[in-house]
Amino acid sequence: MADEPDDALLVGRAQRGDGPAFATLVARHADRLTRFLVTMAGDESIAEDVRQEALQRAMTNLGQLHDPAKFGSWLLSIACNQCRKRLRADVQRAHAGDDALATVADGRRSALSSLVRREDALQLALAIERLPILLREAFVLFAVEGLPYVEIAAVTGATEGTLQVRVHRAKALLRQQLGPQSDTWWPRER
Repeated sequence: MADEPDDALLVGRAQRGDGPAFATLVARHADRLTRFLVTMAGDESIAEDVRQEALQRAMTNLGQLHDPAKFGSWLLSIACNQCRKRLRADVQRAHAGDDALATVADGRRSALSSLVRREDALQLALAIERLPILLREAFVLFAVEGLPYVEIAAVTGATEGTLQVRVHRAKALLRQQLGPQSDTWWPRER
């Protein structure tokens, strides 16, 4: 591990056309990226589509990355924007109804299983899926990914105060759906 180059060095190499350096960066940040997208999208195939779009954008725009050491946050920011666009487009289409919410991918449950007991993961996943997009995004980055507000702000472009309000509202909506026991399912404010 100590011999592995840091993100900044790999970004520099990738900006000069080193494909394996970019592949190493992607592999290094793949788990967080996939977990975030599966939780946000609620569907593994949609998450994979958005992941591919985000990676393509990252590769194309790598020269625009101002702080190579923050590649992970930058990549997550791109994925966040791509996911936001996709979810907004999906919302504009006709809803299939609550029956469609009954099927949640196994990957979604496993991404949340560290946050809540396994039997509660499906119930929480469905409730998260019902949150408005911006509230869902802030909640997932805070409660599922465990990011501090300062890093979420860098990813989303929102202020820390706005993000705190979004997380608070998301928790209130989840509490309405799931009851007061849901307060024990997510981390305390950091």
